[in-house]
Amino acid sequence: MSYLFKAVPTRFLIVLLLMTVLTACSYTVNQNPIMASEVQSVPLGQGKSLDFGYKLPDAGAACQLVNQTSRNWTVAQALGDAKPGGGRQVLQEEAVASVNQRLQAGINYVALTIPNEAAIGIVIVTAARDATTSYFRCASPP
Repeated sequence: MSYLFKAVPTRFLIVLLLMTVLTACSYTVNQNPIMASEVQSVPLGQGKSLDFGYKLPDAGAACQLVNQTSRNWTVAQALGDAKPGGGRQVLQEEAVASVNQRLQAGINYVALTIPNEAAIGIVIVTAARDATTSYFRCASPP
């Protein structure tokens, strides 16, 4: 009988640790193959447009990095709660405003890098991570 009392807490502890590890799985928008292939075009004015994507351009696009900014992803998500695109929409709007101020820079592609999010149950443990917005001038945007 004493063996049973020792084995049950050990099994419970193993199951608890395993559940914690499994619920802390991490994911990211950028590693999602559907989002990685998505490119959206936004008109800027003066007949120009800006392409948005969730992956950095490959060498075939002949792109030059012009600027890179970061933004707290949790804050962007909170600001985007009422918008259809959520935090991604906030980042896109900020990028469009930034590019409109510097049209002479020739920026025609923006890559949004959304950080991984990990949670234990319902508690997000990576709340302080930043999203990165990379601005490119490309010969042939992706």
